[in-house]
Amino acid sequence: MSRKEQQDMNTCRQEVFPTTRKVLEQRGFHDWRNNEFHSLVPPEQGLAGPVYTSIAYAFNTAQEAAEIFSGERSGYAYPRISRGSPTVNVLAQKLVELELGDGQLTSEYDAILTASGMSAITLVALAFADRGRSIVSSPYLYGGTYHLFEEFLPRLGIECIMIDDPCNLDSWRKGIAQAKHPALLYAEDDANPMLIKLDNEAIGELAHAHGLLYVCDRTIGTPLLEKPLLAGTDMVVHSLSKNISGHSWALGGAIIGRKTLIAQIRESYFPVMGPVMDARVADCILKGLESFPKRMRQKIGNAKRIASTVRRHPKVKRVYGPGGDLFAFEIEGTLEDAKRVIESLKLVVFAPHLGDIQTLAIHPASTTHAKIPKEEREKLGITDTLIRISVGLESVYDVCYDIYAALGN
Repeated sequence: MSRKEQQDMNTCRQEVFPTTRKVLEQRGFHDWRNNEFHSLVPPEQGLAGPVYTSIAYAFNTAQEAAEIFSGERSGYAYPRISRGSPTVNVLAQKLVELELGDGQLTSEYDAILTASGMSAITLVALAFADRGRSIVSSPYLYGGTYHLFEEFLPRLGIECIMIDDPCNLDSWRKGIAQAKHPALLYAEDDANPMLIKLDNEAIGELAHAHGLLYVCDRTIGTPLLEKPLLAGTDMVVHSLSKNISGHSWALGGAIIGRKTLIAQIRESYFPVMGPVMDARVADCILKGLESFPKRMRQKIGNAKRIASTVRRHPKVKRVYGPGGDLFAFEIEGTLEDAKRVIESLKLVVFAPHLGDIQTLAIHPASTTHAKIPKEEREKLGITDTLIRISVGLESVYDVCYDIYAALGN
């Protein structure tokens, strides 16, 4: 280096670098060395702890970078290809603890958090039922899951066998025998909206006897009512937007299972599809999680009392449930009669959601399950006159009055 070049370099160090840093600081520049996880964006203070909104995390060494990218070391790099963000990871660990209980093998389990419940279900299906393999499933499913299994996965060469009766082990055996190359059994426990209750332990044992996985959607019942992972279920999935979050403020999903299974998803379709949960969403769900047990117990108690009252109305043919905080009822009459009832509700909100602190109602045949052919819907008990109620925290008497008044219109 010439003397002039050396002088220019010294000038740059003394004048340009400090000036550049000052300008960057004015524009929100953040020194990544000043925080625990080396995030390029400073963490914000959330009610449930620090919220790391950064989408990139710096490395100390090339070796550290290589190990995090390869999965040899747990750490943060870029949310799509590592463990999300520190905030997301805090929520993941809390969900593992919720599923297993205190001190129950939590070190052997892990969770992947996703942008929605449907993205969680899709990841499981793609990661474990590759092209040419089969999923054997209960037909009592959320409408979006049914649509995924019946229409989209077959386009990818994944066969989906819908069994007749998920409460009957022989029906599962028949489905396994019918499948060309089965990979996993799938069911929704406390199924929406018919609230079918399953013997998860027996189904898990059957799956393992055939070398298969058993995956259970526990969105409705939640870990408060049952912990299937302790009874032999391999993985559980959740729409975290429902009861666990509980306030209609965050969209997200979760897959929880043994670390080896979660690693298989994390190292295959997750980085390719990129259904990453945002840190702010994780913070919202963490806040909802703080009130989860107390909130759910009250909602479950309310649901039992409201369902018992609705059952006595002369226009109500049948009540299904409650399962958790959810129940459904079928009325005398026609499709138009059901629409009139749901449109007449004043306190109860007509909305395509469940698990909120507000009581919500929906007409499944024309909304959440509308893409299922009518003949198939009716086999599942989802008739034109079925109304689903997700019970909230309002006065039981007010909700009962509102439903009775709507039934009288």
